[in-house]
Amino acid sequence: MNRFFPAIVLFFSPLFAEEYTIYTKERPPFSISGIIDSNKTFYYFTNAYEPKCDIVANGCFMKTNVKAEIISEDIIKVGSSYYCSEDHIKARKKSNPKPVLSGRFGDLDYGYGDCTKDGWQAKPASFYD
Repeated sequence: MNRFFPAIVLFFSPLFAEEYTIYTKERPPFSISGIIDSNKTFYYFTNAYEPKCDIVANGCFMKTNVKAEIISEDIIKVGSSYYCSEDHIKARKKSNPKPVLSGRFGDLDYGYGDCTKDGWQAKPASFYD
């Protein structure tokens, strides 16, 4: 039993856990996001009450029968919609740190926007007010 214990610990170690990139279609009024597995199957995020998660990776993701098309390292296409990686969205904000004019709340960038084939397109917060 003692010699099998290290093998069990290594097998279930987080080092062997698959890591997923979270892709986002739009923010707000909803944050529509998902992940893809190694077979390019798309899983959508849900925060529904007591869901049966197909994958738990920084949230609950439900499997679909839809295959994603990889456009670039940071953009995927699912059906007719584009999804941008969180790293891409953060890089866009970092490369263009000027706040977006948001109307009644002043100049703030909340990360609102839509993903397109060309990448993340920011929208001002006032767009949703």
